[in-house]
Amino acid sequence: MITKPMPACPLAEPAKIAMDRPTILFVDDEERILRSLRMLFAANYRVLMTTNGHEALEILQRERVHVLVSDQRMPIMTGVDLLRQARDVSPSSMRLLLTGYSDMEAIIGSINDGEVYRYISKPWSADEFRRTVGEAMEIAVSLWDPQPIKIVAPPNNESLEILLLDQSPDIAVAIRTLLDENFPGAYHLDWATSQSEAMAILERGKVSIIISEINVDGEDVTPFLKTLKHFHAQIVTIVLTSFRDTSLLMELINQGQIHRFLPKPVRKTLTARSIRSGIERHREILQRPQLTQRHRVEPPRVQVSHSMIHRIRGMLQSLSIGKSNGIKI
Repeated sequence: MITKPMPACPLAEPAKIAMDRPTILFVDDEERILRSLRMLFAANYRVLMTTNGHEALEILQRERVHVLVSDQRMPIMTGVDLLRQARDVSPSSMRLLLTGYSDMEAIIGSINDGEVYRYISKPWSADEFRRTVGEAMEIAVSLWDPQPIKIVAPPNNESLEILLLDQSPDIAVAIRTLLDENFPGAYHLDWATSQSEAMAILERGKVSIIISEINVDGEDVTPFLKTLKHFHAQIVTIVLTSFRDTSLLMELINQGQIHRFLPKPVRKTLTARSIRSGIERHREILQRPQLTQRHRVEPPRVQVSHSMIHRIRGMLQSLSIGKSNGIKI
């Protein structure tokens, strides 16, 4: 059964007032959950609901939906499939994935295909849910633009600065070979085998993309990646790892806004496509620096050292979003 889009409140509401309110669309195959969500959010937003992913896409085509919240496990269309298509249909909508399942493939898909803003677990905390939606709504309203950005290619003499953080020489060779084949002469690759080496490279250059393992030399680098994203949202992060942990991936979405999650060993086509997408994302931010708001992250729950935080914050002096730093694709 399909629940048609509903007004933000069961009581009568003037049409103009309803249309002027920020709009949120919930998609879940359980109507009781939709009713609960409407009760939770109807006081502040115009609430639309459906149990069908296909209808959700139709709504996105005809309505200005600021925030889309979709469940993952649905019989007609999964949440990841919906978010993937929603990204093209309504690129300005902020996308959140809601699920009670520790579904590894769904989480990876929500990163790589749906490019979600946040991952919300069932059962949810009402206060935390409202806060997350409020942040997403604020971003969507302030940045709403129905037209995709037309990316302008930089001058041919400019190269892309890529940082690889991985202790494996084989991975370094594989990434360099891949870059030579796909972006010949158009990049500069720095290779770091430790967090401290990576920090030194970041401080002296204008790194645009980081390709990083999760664990380097027995050290968890995810707090470093999260803290870096917290202060420098313009840096695009691609995680390349053999680790597969659902809770860690959820944190990397909510606290690290990683652009892509790739499994080892290196898959040439997938990795090249992900790097190309990362380049486009970086270019978008160069042209519209305010887009960094779309990649705002929660404060990291596990902090790096105070000295590292100081160094990362100090990078503001050397990293300039306003200057082009890309390659021609």
